[in-house]
Amino acid sequence: MIKRLIVGTDGSKTAQVAEDYGIYLSVKLKKPVIGVHVIDIRLLEGPFLEDIAGALGFSVYADLTPKIKEILEARAEAILNDFIKKCREKGADCSIAQIYGIVANEIVDMADEDDLIIVGKKGEHPEYVPLFLGSTAEAVARKSKCPVMVTTEEFREIKNVALAFDGREKSIHAAQYLNEFCKDLGIQKIKVLTVFEEESPEQEKIIKNLLNEYLKLEYEFIKLEGYPEEELTIYIKEHKDNLDLLTMGAYGESKIKELILGSTTSYIMQKSEIPVLLVK
Repeated sequence: MIKRLIVGTDGSKTAQVAEDYGIYLSVKLKKPVIGVHVIDIRLLEGPFLEDIAGALGFSVYADLTPKIKEILEARAEAILNDFIKKCREKGADCSIAQIYGIVANEIVDMADEDDLIIVGKKGEHPEYVPLFLGSTAEAVARKSKCPVMVTTEEFREIKNVALAFDGREKSIHAAQYLNEFCKDLGIQKIKVLTVFEEESPEQEKIIKNLLNEYLKLEYEFIKLEGYPEEELTIYIKEHKDNLDLLTMGAYGESKIKELILGSTTSYIMQKSEIPVLLVK
């Protein structure tokens, strides 16, 4: 099912955890992992270099471009060399890529539909980014044609998996994805979390029928009541010590509803204290 693991790495703490997950899954699934470092071309353009040039006293900021580029390339080399070293120590089949471009776009463009992208929730210098996710992780999740795992600040082996399931197409895809993913990890039973806005025996019956049709794993059905994003977040927080991964369909709402009400996917990525696996 998974052809390759694509890991975005920028030297930040969460990116290093993403590397750990990529290497771990490479060894467990016997699949190649690629460490990708994207040098953001916006760091070599206009306002950014003007500000740096002014601070350093350069009369022509273009003179600074080669120096900044040299520093960024040296840093990229060091980050990717560290990644290779970690891979060798763990016995992972790895390769690396250094690219210039817009970070999210380049990571997405590298991946095929049967790959898995792994990125940290927060990248380098998250304090400079006004949106809640550091935006790179969210942009990757939105644009990617393949599943995306968004990691947190702590690595641990994936043994206990939960599936957020609402019966819609994207959650069915997530259930089907877990069939092989969990099998390859040696996981035989998962938790299924379904949130009902109100008590509905008929809707619960429909959900369970869909699960029995599409989910080939043993599962514990957990019924929650309220708003999906809030109830799922609360459940994860209360059970984070016994859960290693939450899987869900990505961006299942219409574009208009997401714009007006926000996205459940984005909310949970922001709030979750465990990694989130998003399936399209």
